[in-house]
Amino acid sequence: MKRIPLKDTERYTIERFRQCKKTERHLAWLKSRKAGVGGSDMSTILGLNSFKTPYELWLEKTGRVEPEDISDKWAIVKGNALENELRKRFRANHPEMLVTDGTDKQFIMRGKPYLRASLDGILQGEDGSFGILEIKTASNRRAGDWHDEDGSLRIPPYYLAQVEFYALVTGWTWGVVYAAIGDDEPVEIPFKADVEDMGAIDKAAADFWRFVTTGTPPQLTGGDVQKAFPEPAPDIVDESDDDDLYDLLARYESTSNRAKELKNEQKALQEQIIVRIGSHTGVRCGNLQATYKPTTRKEYVVKATTYRKFAFKSTEEKEQ
Repeated sequence: MKRIPLKDTERYTIERFRQCKKTERHLAWLKSRKAGVGGSDMSTILGLNSFKTPYELWLEKTGRVEPEDISDKWAIVKGNALENELRKRFRANHPEMLVTDGTDKQFIMRGKPYLRASLDGILQGEDGSFGILEIKTASNRRAGDWHDEDGSLRIPPYYLAQVEFYALVTGWTWGVVYAAIGDDEPVEIPFKADVEDMGAIDKAAADFWRFVTTGTPPQLTGGDVQKAFPEPAPDIVDESDDDDLYDLLARYESTSNRAKELKNEQKALQEQIIVRIGSHTGVRCGNLQATYKPTTRKEYVVKATTYRKFAFKSTEEKEQ
């Protein structure tokens, strides 16, 4: 395999991981990653990651908690096992370009050393330009994320943020996401860097890193409050002078009432449908179908746990 010659440029410096053992290289990469923001962090920073919030990432980057070790999760094991094979397969399908492993190095943006890009692969086209190869594996359960409303292939937003970040750091304007989705043949999705997207990513990363360096947490989500304040003070603070808060609480009350009415209406309609099903397993009318099947609920034990529970009630009218 012919190597792509890479050296430091005016845009980035290259940190190389030359440790002999793979585990040592991985540890060195993890240590370097803590010193900044990586491509896989961007979906979290932009609020596109349904599994982690910016606050949780902030806790990790500031050393307040250790990142969860997910190395033994099957999706990670499968992805790591297939990565090299997918890179070789892509290389075999594209003899017109040079394709090399990018996992033994990290690109660090000059002037913004907190921006750090680790690529799955590095491409070089026939014109000599460099490109980004990002390799992904996805289960059939996530296949819908890879298609738009018309059924055409697309890069999911949470991965698009990642490759646009790599384009920002390297200055390379093109690349390919090579994805093995379910059991189907891997697919190629070319992309071109978008200047506006890169600008938004640059700003979001800078804002987030400012939170890290100043020790100031980013905006909390409702789910973060449990982690930030697991043992709250035993008081109910009176903020009757806050009109915005009163409007928020009033809108919640109104929404709750509408939801309760809809739930009651749904239950009444369900009862009527069940009566119509009667001795049958189900009924169908046109493209609509309802069933009422025997189901056995498995026995299970709920472990005791302590958590904060939200409750709402109307006490008295706000004084005008």
